[in-house]
Amino acid sequence: MKKNNLLLLSTFLLSFTCLFGQEINLSLREAVELALIQNPKIRQYEEKLQQKENENLSAWGNFLPSVNFDLSYTHLNDDMSINLDPIKQVIVQLNAGTQTQLQNLSNILSGKTPFSDQQKLIIQNQIAAQLNNQIPPFTETFKEQNYKTATISGIQPLFLGGKLISAKNYAASEKSSALFELERIRNEITCEAIDAYTKVALLKQVVITRKNVLDGMEKHREDAKRIFDQGLIANYHLLRAEVAVAEAERNLINDKNNLALAINNLNTVLGIEQFSSTEITDTLKFNSFDDSLASYQKIAEANQPILKMIKMKMDEANSNKWIARSSFLPQIFAFGKYEMYPEYLSSLEPRWAVGVQMRFNIFNGFKDYLKLQNADYLENEVRFIEQDVKRKINLWVNKSFLDAENSKIRFQKLVATEDLANENLRQNEKRFLSGLGTSLEVIDARLSLEKVEIDRLLSLYEYYHSLSDLYLAIGTTEEFFKVWKN
Repeated sequence: MKKNNLLLLSTFLLSFTCLFGQEINLSLREAVELALIQNPKIRQYEEKLQQKENENLSAWGNFLPSVNFDLSYTHLNDDMSINLDPIKQVIVQLNAGTQTQLQNLSNILSGKTPFSDQQKLIIQNQIAAQLNNQIPPFTETFKEQNYKTATISGIQPLFLGGKLISAKNYAASEKSSALFELERIRNEITCEAIDAYTKVALLKQVVITRKNVLDGMEKHREDAKRIFDQGLIANYHLLRAEVAVAEAERNLINDKNNLALAINNLNTVLGIEQFSSTEITDTLKFNSFDDSLASYQKIAEANQPILKMIKMKMDEANSNKWIARSSFLPQIFAFGKYEMYPEYLSSLEPRWAVGVQMRFNIFNGFKDYLKLQNADYLENEVRFIEQDVKRKINLWVNKSFLDAENSKIRFQKLVATEDLANENLRQNEKRFLSGLGTSLEVIDARLSLEKVEIDRLLSLYEYYHSLSDLYLAIGTTEEFFKVWKN
């Protein structure tokens, strides 16, 4: 629901700006939400996540049977047949000889003259000729010259040594890893948007400070000219006031250009380059955070997406090891086939068949053993990567926390310095107007105040920059807004 609301907000903002070409006002929260929708890098990793989700779903297909339909038409050089005529001739001759002997024996028993050898041969040939005509040819065609086949076949894996489960676990880990990677990119874009937004807020206030300094310098120049016209100060003091005004104008123009560049950078981060102008509504205001370093380190261990990704890589390495180990176990499949054109089958071919097959590799050149060793090495590699990354993230959290603390202390300690600079400027202006001070003292006092004000703004910007980097380090950039509260 929240994502849909953000999408509607983004669409409205884009449409409004495209139609009217006017500036749009954004708070820091709105800017970050817009960046999370518009930024093309997030879209890239969202597409990658979709790929991994589909691969995870496809891994379930390994558990289901594979069913194929094969259709073919074949033309042979000749019919495939078997010629058993020699066997037929032997049978005919044996039968003819037997019948001739029986007739000769019948003549002898009835008192007739026995057949001579010539007569036996003639009678045997006559009987053989009759049998040849009565017995069909011993030639059988079992496959015609032109035939077609249409076969439905299926294979169902029953046991592959755990390879299917490991492959499914691997795909699930890849999906989770892509999800955590998207979370990491979203955190980085959030931090980038916060930095770009606060930089614009900083430069807006710097420009205001520069404008106040320019106004003060111009007022001082007017005072100096008036006093010079009265003959109370030398021309040098008036010239020094003129130079101070010129420097203030140059600094103002320079920071205005920096502000325009920062706004363009913000638009790029938000993915809204077509906006004619973007106006921010939040300003840099100090809000303190109170959590301890130990609590941030604990949160980082539980929420940092990089550590979650490494854990998924460890699971993938473990699944890869199981896949390598499955090569040492037998593979068992159930299979079946059914022929849809039985009229083209020979007497030696069945119309359907089912069965179970086992395949067990005995030797393949130690490749399976080496793959299993590599799987062990991969597990160790990921384990060492995890140790190294944990140390670096711990250092990252420490540095960001201390940077934020230092910026906070510097910002707070500059309050007294700013009060002193204000009082110093007030006293020097009063002395100058009464003729007891110099123009240089007034200018130096105003420049000192300007430096302190800009240093406080820079400290405040660095404070929020370090704070957003700290929340990026612990993997919970959303918590930044609990401190921001603008």
